[in-house]
Amino acid sequence: MINTEGMIAQTAAKIYGDLCGREVPHEAEAGKYPQDLWDALSENGLPLAWVSENNGGFGADYDEVFGAIWASAQAASPVPFAETLIANWLLDQADLSPAEGSASFAILGGPNGGLPTADIPFGAHVDQIVMFDEALGEIALFDNLEAARIDMDALSPDGATRFVFSGHRAVSSAKTGLSQRGVEALILTVRAVQMAAAMEAALNLSIAYVSEREQFGRPLSKFQAIQQQLAVAASECAAATMAAAQAASSIAQHRDDPEKAWHEAVVAKVQIGHSVEAVTVPFHQVHGAMGYTQEYDLHHYTRRLWAWRDALGNEHRWSALLGEELSKGSPDHVWKGVTTGNWVDS
Repeated sequence: MINTEGMIAQTAAKIYGDLCGREVPHEAEAGKYPQDLWDALSENGLPLAWVSENNGGFGADYDEVFGAIWASAQAASPVPFAETLIANWLLDQADLSPAEGSASFAILGGPNGGLPTADIPFGAHVDQIVMFDEALGEIALFDNLEAARIDMDALSPDGATRFVFSGHRAVSSAKTGLSQRGVEALILTVRAVQMAAAMEAALNLSIAYVSEREQFGRPLSKFQAIQQQLAVAASECAAATMAAAQAASSIAQHRDDPEKAWHEAVVAKVQIGHSVEAVTVPFHQVHGAMGYTQEYDLHHYTRRLWAWRDALGNEHRWSALLGEELSKGSPDHVWKGVTTGNWVDS
């Protein structure tokens, strides 16, 4: 399971409980950014949790930080906490100082009209951008306003922005030995934890709703069809949580070489991606018309689930990549990975 009992996780949960009530995500979509929430997270040093002490952080245990990420997703937090954690982790991998303020990350993509581009989660809100370029073996920090922007449609209320990096200077940059698979492993694991947490929150909303809402003189929860839908959704949520916990455990185990956690991260991505459709449909169905209104809380979770499912490619892309790789190995190698979690020689 995800460690939600550690000091960092408990601190994050307290902050979100105090400053991210149900009105906050609604207000954020209307254009009111919750600066006090971000300030509280920053004042407690949480965005620096994965930064080493040498670079001004406190090198926290990975599993405790995943607990804080879990709390942020359960609160439908509209601030770039997880994104800043990832960005600062990348900078630390190149022995660079952490970002000043909020940050997001970019994996340099293919050309767009001949120019290098990247899609930035929370791109409209963050102060700085950290870019990973495997071709150059480099991590670079940019001010947000330096890059040209391309508007993008986004399922998630957090949004994403496409940036064109062309000819402007980085605030700082350095070589790194980090591989793209190592970066993918961490990002996919963070998204897996967020998705599992959002699923659980949406499940709890659904259970509470059908327990309170009555039809034909009895609660909706007494109807067998409703019970069946939520039972299936609950099993998918449990599978998602276990997959996320396994990926998080693998990252913690291989913190010095995150590429070794790539397989577990991809498995979690695939499992949870498939679970998204299996849970979001019944969640909205059991709510009836209420589940499709802007004023109700459910969409803050389901829209993020749909967006996170597509982040870095959906489960079909990752299934193909994983299957292609494993098909080149022996059945014994695959069995070892499935049963022990050791997909590579340690």
